[in-house]
Amino acid sequence: MLVCDGCGRALPCEVARRHPRCPLCQRLRRHSAAARPEAAGREPGAHGWRLLGAPAADTGNGEQLYECPICSLTCTNLHFLEEHVDLHLEEHSFSEGGNMRDLELAQQLQHEEDKQQRLEEEKREKEEFKKLQRQYGLDSSGGYKQQFLKNMEREVDRGRMQPFEYHKRKADMMESLAVGIDDGKTKTSGVIEALCKYYQNENKDVRRVWLSAGVDHFHSSLGDKGWGCGYRNFQMLLSSLLQNSLYNDCLRDTALIPSIPKIQSMIEDAWKEGFDPHGASHFNSRLRGSKAWIGACEIYSLLTSLRIKCQIIDFHKPTGPAGTHPHLFEWILRYYSTDNEGATKVVCTSRPPIYLQHQGHSRTVVGIEEKKNKTLCLLLFDPGCPSQEMQKLLKQSTDGTGLKLLRRFVSGLKEKQYQIVAVDGILTLEEKTARCHASRVLTSEKIP
Repeated sequence: MLVCDGCGRALPCEVARRHPRCPLCQRLRRHSAAARPEAAGREPGAHGWRLLGAPAADTGNGEQLYECPICSLTCTNLHFLEEHVDLHLEEHSFSEGGNMRDLELAQQLQHEEDKQQRLEEEKREKEEFKKLQRQYGLDSSGGYKQQFLKNMEREVDRGRMQPFEYHKRKADMMESLAVGIDDGKTKTSGVIEALCKYYQNENKDVRRVWLSAGVDHFHSSLGDKGWGCGYRNFQMLLSSLLQNSLYNDCLRDTALIPSIPKIQSMIEDAWKEGFDPHGASHFNSRLRGSKAWIGACEIYSLLTSLRIKCQIIDFHKPTGPAGTHPHLFEWILRYYSTDNEGATKVVCTSRPPIYLQHQGHSRTVVGIEEKKNKTLCLLLFDPGCPSQEMQKLLKQSTDGTGLKLLRRFVSGLKEKQYQIVAVDGILTLEEKTARCHASRVLTSEKIP
């Protein structure tokens, strides 16, 4: 028998010769120094073995007994002991190899599962991103021109438009885009004047009403339906400013209402001047050829670049019961009534209309009613309202049913947040430069 220098265990000579280094030390780490303190810190020699001096036991009749160094089984035949120990070693080798294979398989399966989860997560993120791009017009599906032509082709296919009309409207659209001027086909003029006459004759429950300066209504067309509300509201605001001599100098290069692609170019020019770089980066500094939505920040940048003094007011949370915004109504009342107090019931002010933005849509505030019970009601131009409906307001109606298109009470505005852009005069070149510099971190006045 030979004894391992490292672990002190004895193995038959034949087994030891087949294993130059002790298989118990190399494979069975259970035989540690803790189990055999006398072997602590000892490493096997060059061969790892030394001769065992005495046999394990004697039966008394001269027969030699051999004890298994692994399980302490006693054998009377050395050959049997060698086979027995070999079985131990083979069993352990198989178990160890099996465990390694199981571990490797488990790790591989976990790795594949993690990889699959990452791929699925990346796919979901890409789909969400593309969905948002489509929603806000930031995909590569084209802009006003492409949508206009596509929608007209659909109308022809459905029999709602004759081919000759398609070609005529296409030619008109191309001409409008070439000169950068809106074709006026979605415009309704004279509504403010009609309202003024109506309120002078109506005396049921309105105590007083304040109306903005004259403003034209513009509604969405085949080219911007679903995304053009911000541009249409800018056209409404601009139509009012063009009628006010105070803004003649600021708007000398904008004598006519620009088309939507032209407005996109004007906003890009404002970004190039340095207005709102953070907002510009959101659109990669490009709006032309896209269906990108715009909001209060883009309207502010564009107006300020034209030297028109304006401010953004952020009604960032409800201030009334049931998610309402009474502070918004009170602010608009002060805007129109300041410097316009008097005994008259109908006050036709020189104030421009107000751009009103909330998540997903924008409208234009053209006035406010004060009822006899002191409740307030906004008068709104909605670019989603077709001109056929707006033109009904031009007809004198004694019951005022057409005003349902315009009226919004406090209970009717329950979005979480509203922003307004209010115009208040003109800027000097120095003031414009200062505001451009300040817009590097564009802020708003928050109420409350």
